[in-house]
Amino acid sequence: MLSSSGAGDTSDSTQRKGTTTILLLLIAFLIGISSIFNLIVGNQVAIKSVGTNVVTDNDPTTKQLPPNLSVYNGEEITKFLTGELQFPTGCTRNMNGRCRLKFKPGTLQLSSVQTLQQCYVDANKYKEHTLRSRNTVAASVSHKHKMIYRNIPKSASSTSRHAMMDFLEGQDLQLKHDELINLIHEDNYTMVSFIREPLTRFYSSYDEAYFRMGPWMGEGEIVWDKPKLREWFKNVKHKMDKYPYLYEGMKEINDFRKMYCPTKVLGTGRFLDCNEYDSIDDGRLLKRFEQFVHDYDGIEPFDVHLNMQTTNLIYGSSGEPLPMSALYNASDAEKEWQEVASQKGVTILDGEMKHGRHQSRRFDVSKVSEATQQKICQILALDYCCLNFKLPKVCDDVGLYCALEQMEGQRMWKKDDSLNVVIRPWGK
Repeated sequence: MLSSSGAGDTSDSTQRKGTTTILLLLIAFLIGISSIFNLIVGNQVAIKSVGTNVVTDNDPTTKQLPPNLSVYNGEEITKFLTGELQFPTGCTRNMNGRCRLKFKPGTLQLSSVQTLQQCYVDANKYKEHTLRSRNTVAASVSHKHKMIYRNIPKSASSTSRHAMMDFLEGQDLQLKHDELINLIHEDNYTMVSFIREPLTRFYSSYDEAYFRMGPWMGEGEIVWDKPKLREWFKNVKHKMDKYPYLYEGMKEINDFRKMYCPTKVLGTGRFLDCNEYDSIDDGRLLKRFEQFVHDYDGIEPFDVHLNMQTTNLIYGSSGEPLPMSALYNASDAEKEWQEVASQKGVTILDGEMKHGRHQSRRFDVSKVSEATQQKICQILALDYCCLNFKLPKVCDDVGLYCALEQMEGQRMWKKDDSLNVVIRPWGK
């Protein structure tokens, strides 16, 4: 009996152990299923959260965004600048640990001049762009009308200087920085300039620079009676050493003219008329232009006409923006100057402003490749960001962004204690 009873106890014990094991396995299985479910749901939540703006419970004006993945819209960036929204605490950090927010060029709800006043330009990086404005600013000044025009080449500059000289009694001056500041802040002068869509302007800038730096500036019919121009060219022609292909096979100005000007026009001897005709370029000038864009980094222009518009609107020594009152549209310069003059009590009649230089490109701009156009946009990121220009369609998807970034140190034009942030190209 004892033997039989012991065997039964052992069997029952074994059965209970087996049941316990099964229960433990079942519990483990259920825990595993729960963990997997939570992981899946968690991942889905994380995926849905990437790139979205999340309003915190404590402060509805503070946005927390995952770093590197979020692009703010222009309305939000504008509100950060104006103080309508508090600067976010969670953000992408630059190499110095300062907060920066990413946004698209041309999306701010600000004018070009308002955007410029928030712009940051590295004066050392762009020193080749600002050689002429390190100590002085070239401007047309009308003391009678308390007005200053800041010249930007290839942005209605000829028309604007004509307006200042012939209608507003202006004169060309080199203003020292402190002199300029006193005129504006002490004597209430206004300072204006004209700006142009950057990609379009680049074609004109290159055309002008190409002509000005050709070997015909060293000798030949254009400069035979201009010894100072020949001496200037002698001192700057080394800048072309990086681009030996630009003037290959050219020596005289006629070698260049034959590449773009119709033969019937050349035969008349009226060479300025070449600018009124479409280029006959067979593709060689276009090819050289595209090679130049491929090789050019935008940092060391070989001629002043390739300087960016923004670098014409800063103090060359510090990189801080000039105290501009207005930036007008160069594509409608005559109408804009008529309005400006009217505010000063001066009338400019329609058709009286004929000093603007309108000329055809010396290569067919319509044949410039998309890749070249996109590279130009990237070169000119400073203008697109600091002047609030919308990107042309061809450049919309090249990954060109602007940054709103915290800035250390006090800026000379910013005297209050508000948030110290600046606009600059993303990644620059």
